[in-house]
Amino acid sequence: MKKIYIIVLLLLVFLILTVLIIFCPVITQWDRSVIIFLQDKLGFLPVQIFKLPDCILYSIMIALPLIGFGGYFLIKKLYKDAVFLFSVPLVTFILNFILKHIVCRPRPPFELQIAGIHPDSFSYVSSHSLVTFCLWGMVIWYLYKFCSNKILRISGTIIAVLWILFVGLSRIVTGVHNPTDVLGAYLLGIMLLICFIGLRNHLIKTS
Repeated sequence: MKKIYIIVLLLLVFLILTVLIIFCPVITQWDRSVIIFLQDKLGFLPVQIFKLPDCILYSIMIALPLIGFGGYFLIKKLYKDAVFLFSVPLVTFILNFILKHIVCRPRPPFELQIAGIHPDSFSYVSSHSLVTFCLWGMVIWYLYKFCSNKILRISGTIIAVLWILFVGLSRIVTGVHNPTDVLGAYLLGIMLLICFIGLRNHLIKTS
């Protein structure tokens, strides 16, 4: 019952944020100010660092948990877990695609996109941030579910959290997403994670 209250609260916050983004131009102005501020403060770092989630590294960080845990589940004959894990990025991407075409929020202007990447898709929410949050959030949960090695659990959790935060930061610093696009992705990601884990547990119990 507590999970339902959490989801309802998160959904309410997410809807309020979405409405403000659509109807309150000051939110977009604030977004622009944050992008400029971060670009100025982090300008001493090579821009290639923040472009990493737009190169092969992003694909590797998607494939790594799918191959690692997927292989483990197949070896242990946990076929439902294997299918479920592979469905997480797919379902997340589809939901993100639908939401983007409902809100239809433009990307930040080209002059703020410092990485030479100019996506022509809509902005809200950040698909990189959302997919990363859900997939690597499930990695953290699976580590504590199946891994008995404390050092491995802690190391995997640190890597997962840092990667989730870095992807969100990189989308803002490169100017391809607004800060509220990433914030919305994280709020939606928490809700989806609670639903994913609850559904997974229900499927396993009924098997």
